[in-house]
Amino acid sequence: MRTFLAVAFVLLLATTASAATLNVEVSRQGFAGPIQVAVAPRVDGEPPHWSVTKTLPAGKSAVSFPDLTEGLYVVLASGPQPLQRLSAKANLGTGGSTIRLVLPRSKTVLHATLAGEPLAGAQVTLTHDKLRWTTGVRTGDDGRFEGELWEPGGYGVGVRREPTSAPHTVDVALKPEPLTIDVPDRHVTGRIAAGGKPVAGAVILLRSEDNEGVLTLRTQSAPDGRFEFFGVREGALTLTARAPSYLDSDAVTFDLRGAPGQKVLDVELTRGEPRAVRVVDMRDAPLAGATLFTACGGHLKSTTVTNAEGIANVALPGGSSCAIYVLPNEGSFAIQAVEGTEPLVIRVKEGTSSLRLTLKTVAGEPFSDMIVLMRIDGIAVPPAIARLLGSRGFPLMTDAQGSLSLERIPAGTYEFWPYRTLVEGQTIYDTATDFAAPISIAVMAGENNATVRFQAR
Repeated sequence: MRTFLAVAFVLLLATTASAATLNVEVSRQGFAGPIQVAVAPRVDGEPPHWSVTKTLPAGKSAVSFPDLTEGLYVVLASGPQPLQRLSAKANLGTGGSTIRLVLPRSKTVLHATLAGEPLAGAQVTLTHDKLRWTTGVRTGDDGRFEGELWEPGGYGVGVRREPTSAPHTVDVALKPEPLTIDVPDRHVTGRIAAGGKPVAGAVILLRSEDNEGVLTLRTQSAPDGRFEFFGVREGALTLTARAPSYLDSDAVTFDLRGAPGQKVLDVELTRGEPRAVRVVDMRDAPLAGATLFTACGGHLKSTTVTNAEGIANVALPGGSSCAIYVLPNEGSFAIQAVEGTEPLVIRVKEGTSSLRLTLKTVAGEPFSDMIVLMRIDGIAVPPAIARLLGSRGFPLMTDAQGSLSLERIPAGTYEFWPYRTLVEGQTIYDTATDFAAPISIAVMAGENNATVRFQAR
């Protein structure tokens, strides 16, 4: 009994000792209005979730936040205007900490234009580059906003003309000098429907690819099913849509160049036919928590996860040629072509192999940022699935040294086609059954290394 009380006492002391006070002092520099001070735990790369907020009334310049857990925090002081924002990092230890903020009281002017013409009533969202907090302004009839700027620096900006449209995005440096954000006159619009009726709340993704990299924008359909992507990038674009209880739409890839430019896409969603799938290892033990991606004709149609018994219900379109791609939590993967209507059992081989593939020119220069289409034991992985594999630890793009590494994969015959753009990748996938792959490797158990040299174009 004494031992229990002693342990409990020690734990109580440890809990009490972890609380500390964060003091915030604001040098107003003549600003007489109220100031709201918010505090949030700091997680690098994540937006702050404000845990406590207090207001400094006129004439007050200091506020305390007691009983906070030791750790890293973001502090944000806000005035009534949208760009009256000043933030800082805080490292709170057992002895407490004091953060001092000095309001700079500078001003700025922001112009939003569409192809050079004033963009009236634009909604401009600004996200701080480092600490990820967000604020927003609305332009007037002249496309202009003017106000105080407490924190110059780098921001990610999204410009909308309608609340439901996906924004035009750009990185800017806010300064006291005027800034103009010119939105290109290129837009993608359309309507999501099922059985001729609008689908509200469908998630629409627009993926663009250019020399600056890959950008994916997201929006949702309005109650009448309509959507808009505003001021999109020039070049190759891919649009997909998904909604609960429906199959994912086929990806539509197209080019949109020049200005003005507009693409109208009406997307029809369909419901799938359920198919029971059981995923097991080579000893027939169920694999719980395995992720199943279903692709039909190269398009992602559904995603699901197996339960404790290794069972999942997969949604499939009727009469289509489909394959299921399985990613277990334990590593490895499997691909199963779907045939017939009976329940499927997919057996996953152990991931006892690894492959390091290096692509170089004849002169020995690496082919960096090269994507590869992969075929395993005769079944190709479409680009839509390859992107998902890349996010799950199976990168199919070369690094700065021209290499990619696949770990914990099953032994088998691996074939590869290198490509650069989404359009190239889809074209190769559509014709892969008609041509031999330029790279074919028999992957055995253990480590496998291969270097392939190509003539540079």
